[in-house]
Amino acid sequence: MPVHARPRGVSDLRTLTGRSDTGIPAHKAYLRISFLELERARKLQEMRTARGRVDVIDARFREIDSEIADILANLRGTAPRARPVQGPRPAPVGLRRAERKFRLSY
Repeated sequence: MPVHARPRGVSDLRTLTGRSDTGIPAHKAYLRISFLELERARKLQEMRTARGRVDVIDARFREIDSEIADILANLRGTAPRARPVQGPRPAPVGLRRAERKFRLSY
């Protein structure tokens, strides 16, 4: 009859712990590269879209400038004279007395 020296436990299980490769596997490296290329493509598209928006805004600025120039050219000094600025009107709060006093009713 075989005699066992000690019963086997969890510490006797063989695992892959401690076996780590220094580099990443090739398939994971290619997958990471493909993800980075996709991100680059998305960012490039965002940049093109943003440039298009900036071009539209610049075109509108040019239209506004030309419209302002046309308006100023048509005025030819016919603008009304400036009037002096009047002071602000006094606020009506506190100018007249309250006719009745504040009351609480329950």
